[in-house]
Amino acid sequence: MRRVIFRITPFNRLSFPVLLNAWEQQQIDKHFKIIIRDTPLQPDDIFDNDIILFSFMTSQLPYIYEELSNIKRLNRKNILTVGGGSHITGEQELSRALGFDVLFIGPGERSFVRFGNDLILGNPISDVYHEEVMTEDFENYLPVSGYMETLPPLEIMRGCYWKCKYCTTHMHHVQSRSIKSIEKYLSLGKQRGMIRVNFISPSSMEYGAMKGRQVRIDLMQELMECIKSYSFRFVEYGIFPSEVRPDTVTSEGIALITKYVSNKHIAIGAQSGSDQRLKEISRGHTVTDIENACNIANAHGFSAQLDFIIGYPDETAEERRITIDFIKRISKNYKARAHIHHFIPLSGSPYGLRLPSFLSPIEKENLHALKSAGIVIAGWESNEIQVNFYLNWLKEKFPSFYERFH
Repeated sequence: MRRVIFRITPFNRLSFPVLLNAWEQQQIDKHFKIIIRDTPLQPDDIFDNDIILFSFMTSQLPYIYEELSNIKRLNRKNILTVGGGSHITGEQELSRALGFDVLFIGPGERSFVRFGNDLILGNPISDVYHEEVMTEDFENYLPVSGYMETLPPLEIMRGCYWKCKYCTTHMHHVQSRSIKSIEKYLSLGKQRGMIRVNFISPSSMEYGAMKGRQVRIDLMQELMECIKSYSFRFVEYGIFPSEVRPDTVTSEGIALITKYVSNKHIAIGAQSGSDQRLKEISRGHTVTDIENACNIANAHGFSAQLDFIIGYPDETAEERRITIDFIKRISKNYKARAHIHHFIPLSGSPYGLRLPSFLSPIEKENLHALKSAGIVIAGWESNEIQVNFYLNWLKEKFPSFYERFH
């Protein structure tokens, strides 16, 4: 029986259970020995005829390349290395240069089933599997697998109405999962003894919306009542990984969810304290929208956690000063803290080939002072290390590709 190894990392643990679920529903998994691996593969772990699956984002490329190169050097017979995830969906040229035999582009439920059937039937294996996801694919498959004990948050909204230049979520058509499908997940979660339920959504207050900024109170009410009926001890909504856009924070919407959720803060995607930068990145909201969102959240008993990005391409020290001054003012006037991230170019985004700007030593000292004062939460430091490591690796291993950055 041929072995299929799912190479699990902290960054793909949410996606692989869905693909396994697709195989399990079609009984495809019965034809293979499924192996879940959460540490790098060593030579003795790999046999002839193995199928090894990776899913990853852009910043993970150096680590994926190293592990994939080690696998290829073994010269095992009929090894099939398969790559998918957000980076490959965004670009395939570099992904193929890494050495993958098969690439998956886009959401993988339907194409992963086709891949499994091709293996079983002995059909030629395509070097690319790419099918636009259909509504029924999103509806029918859940992140629930008999091969994994973990039960990831449920993706209730896929795609985004906005096209922010640093982000890749817009690459997918916007879909909201039906209440019926959500209820099936909640039922399975209850059977597994799950006590905490949370969700994945790029803009959780836009659940069920047919356009951007639309808040469907009727559907939100139905969703919340459905969740409540299962009596989970903790219900999380409007925090990672189901953050909220500032321009969708309304008194009516926040008043609704406060009756149902256990989280005490709302995560709001601010992204900058400069209206000029918000316009440049096509964010679609203003600084005033951010402040209004904090006011509404506080009025209904929530504190606000504001996500910001620094180090955008061509960002000036003056822009960063404006953002930091805004953060100071918000933290003084509202119950709010800022979670600051550093820009990382993601493949498939409009900024996918843009170089970051970097903070000066004095700017870093200022941010550390704000961290010590409890005004900001660190995130930018590890992100800066990631992006530097990625760009230096790219410059060394694939210089012609690196030269496209500007």
